[in-house]
Amino acid sequence: MVSLSRLLKALWAAQNSSDAISLTLAHCHQELDFDLVWVGLYDRSRHRLVTHGYRSSTSLASPLRNTINLSPGDLMEQAVVQRRPLIVADLQNEIRAGEWGQMAREYALQSAIIYPLKRQEVCFGLLVLASPRWGLTSSLAERSYLAIVTAALAEVLHRFDQDQQQQRAKRLEQPLISLVGRLAALDRVDDQLREAVQAIQQLIEPTRTRVFWFESQGNYFWQRQPPLPNLSPTPSAEPALHLPVDEMRGLFQAFANQPLVVLGDRQGALNALVSDRVMQQLQAQSSMVLPLTRGADPLGFLSVESSLPRLWEEYEKQFLIGIAQLLNLALPMAAHQEQQRHHQMDAYLTAGVVQGIHNDSDWHHALQTCFETLRDRLAIQQFLVLLHHPDRQGYELCFQGQGKRTRPAASFWPPLDAVDERLLERHPSPVVVDSLIQDLKLLAWRPPLIDLEAQAVMASNVAPGHAPAGVVVVTDGLSRQWTAAEQSLLQTLARQIGSLLNQWQLQRQIGQQRGAYAALEAGLKALHHGEATDQLESVTLQYFLDSLAASTACLILWQSGENQAQIAHLVSQDARGMIQADQPIALAHEALLQSALQAEGPLLRPINELSPTTRTWITAPGDHWMLISALRTAPRHRVMGFVAVVSATAQPWSSDQVNLFKVLTEQLAWSRRQRQLTRLLAQQRQDLEHLNWYKNRQIEETQRTLYQLIQAFSLAMGQDAGLTHHQGEYFLSQLHRLVETGQTLLDQERWQLQNHGQTIPLITLLNRLIERITPVLEQRQLWSKVHNQSHALLVGNISKFELIISEVLLAACERSPVGGRIDLWCRVLNSSWLELSITDSGQCSQALLQDLKGAPPLDLLVPSTLDQPPGRHLAICKTLLDQLGGEITFSRLEDGRTHSRLLLPLESRSNPA
Repeated sequence: MVSLSRLLKALWAAQNSSDAISLTLAHCHQELDFDLVWVGLYDRSRHRLVTHGYRSSTSLASPLRNTINLSPGDLMEQAVVQRRPLIVADLQNEIRAGEWGQMAREYALQSAIIYPLKRQEVCFGLLVLASPRWGLTSSLAERSYLAIVTAALAEVLHRFDQDQQQQRAKRLEQPLISLVGRLAALDRVDDQLREAVQAIQQLIEPTRTRVFWFESQGNYFWQRQPPLPNLSPTPSAEPALHLPVDEMRGLFQAFANQPLVVLGDRQGALNALVSDRVMQQLQAQSSMVLPLTRGADPLGFLSVESSLPRLWEEYEKQFLIGIAQLLNLALPMAAHQEQQRHHQMDAYLTAGVVQGIHNDSDWHHALQTCFETLRDRLAIQQFLVLLHHPDRQGYELCFQGQGKRTRPAASFWPPLDAVDERLLERHPSPVVVDSLIQDLKLLAWRPPLIDLEAQAVMASNVAPGHAPAGVVVVTDGLSRQWTAAEQSLLQTLARQIGSLLNQWQLQRQIGQQRGAYAALEAGLKALHHGEATDQLESVTLQYFLDSLAASTACLILWQSGENQAQIAHLVSQDARGMIQADQPIALAHEALLQSALQAEGPLLRPINELSPTTRTWITAPGDHWMLISALRTAPRHRVMGFVAVVSATAQPWSSDQVNLFKVLTEQLAWSRRQRQLTRLLAQQRQDLEHLNWYKNRQIEETQRTLYQLIQAFSLAMGQDAGLTHHQGEYFLSQLHRLVETGQTLLDQERWQLQNHGQTIPLITLLNRLIERITPVLEQRQLWSKVHNQSHALLVGNISKFELIISEVLLAACERSPVGGRIDLWCRVLNSSWLELSITDSGQCSQALLQDLKGAPPLDLLVPSTLDQPPGRHLAICKTLLDQLGGEITFSRLEDGRTHSRLLLPLESRSNPA
């Protein structure tokens, strides 16, 4: 305590952090029994530990590394993030040791204690004590000592850190004053943003700084990319990055209460402020976000990002707030001037619409330009581009340009009448409707046009002479006569739009193919998500709901020879109950299942066409759809189930979705079969291992008994009187018993173990066990004792209980050192259970204890300590005792002894003493 008191006083008197760390290293190295003491401070910006000193009892072949990089999941990062001490038994073989594992192998270090230097929620670094001895731990007094020392050192480091931050804050004034002058001299938004971003990069040094600009028409934020030659390009810094406003709404609500929001670190805001998709697009582990505004209207936001986890300093936040305030003063005027320049460009664009459409790869922007030009020239209210959808037998809206006070158009338009379709196909000029009420043309589209409050309509085929695969529609809210010039202009633009739509359709097809591939990949990953069959089925059905936008998905199964099927799994996101899970399904009389069984692929049926028998268990609305497929594998395999999906709306699935359902259903069928076969073979293997072990042990017991009989027989024959009649009868009876035991084993347990109920006093069983292991005890000079013997009666398969306990005792004897000790502790827990604890002074490997705790192994292909004795035999005993109604666990006590704990059933009428 005196030396600790001196250390604390010396720490408070230290002039800098280096002196404080040196004092701590010297004191810990002197007071604690560790060969190496090391202190590393945490570098938040680079997510690493920087060596600030160490002490070693022996001279090192080379100096320790100056920096230790932290990787996700390693022990050092865990200690920094969680701020809790860690004890490592073997640094060399610890897979999560990271770079310290390499250093441990280089300097022959094994056990280690890792203490964080923390103050409140801030970790300043780590104190590491290492030793070449394996499994070295600290006492309670040492842990208390380390807690006091590390807390004191962290407090001193915090004090120096606060002093440094105050110095940094004083240095922030000059960069901000310099930036004010530079911003005032610039009149372009991009130039002002470039100056601000460069100032941020120079002072804070983040991974990147980006500006996102608000687009009111599209209701999104786009990445405004000023030229920054000094910044290295990153995959996320592409000009095409758009962030929807709906996914950023929570962030801007947070701006109402605070001028800066931190995302991604432990001290910052929750990532729930923005969607997961936005965080993935940003590709940042930690970021600071600040709003850019013009009065109350948002202009965009500033994003300062780090690709590694980082705790931002307070002076950095204050500097960013200052820059954001300067930009909010300078940007509005520059943005106004930029808007005027855009209007001048639009005037030039009006004269070159056709050329603009022909050369612009962004079809949406080109169509918007068309609408703006036609609106100014023709004074129209609506501009629609409809694309024919062959699967849905109608037209879908792919673009709508509209006035400020008009309604949005329907997303799907019905097919045209044959007369109107021929007009669009054969006439080079548009189909003209001067008054929608009086004209009968475009009759099928009258309802959606009336919803748009349209009175006058022009519709033009994008490819005259061909079936209308695309139609351009313009409307006006008043009845009017369309002039020839107006019709000619629309027809010219429609043909240009046709070329644009062809390119857009190709891009969309590519996108759909990519989407189908991504959906298939995600579905295959979902199929391999779980090991158990039930988990596989649940995950796959849930994926069908998500990928097909369905309301309900179910799995229909039955056993071989049964004539009724049951709904084994059901997932639904509709509270109405589309499928009745408790309704039995008669296989022979169910027309839907029989049709699906005969079909080569998935069967798509509207609900209203299903038979009354089927509607007893499918209660979905009649305008919904059902998609069902048999779980079919090889032709020689019997079908034992179906997958059925009910649509969420009256819209059927597309052919791509049906094909996706087909592929994943086939994969599900094979995956279920593979898992069922694996489970069956694993169970058979376990049963045969139990049988083989039991028979081997019985043969060994027979051999031991026979050897004892031979010795007794030889001793009797060597006497002068020879073998008496009584002795002969005894030997014969013992031989008969051995023969009967072997015959019973052959007759009743030839291929499968049997569980015979028997009872035996605990004392008797313990005496037999001690007798069995006595030769081993004498050979290894082991001392054994039974504590708390009871007269309780054990119930169960006594012969197997005896062999299991004997196996555990033999394992304890084999790992115990010569002259060691083995104790057997008996304790009656209640009227039904007896606890038998076996403690030995041997060393059982931690890997074996861990594998025994999780037996059977999770991966049979990975080498395990359970592959060879004694681990294999102990694992067999564990699983066999579980089947016999008992339990066995293995652990290590605090004093280093190995503890084997068995729970054995008691005869309920026994009266334990």
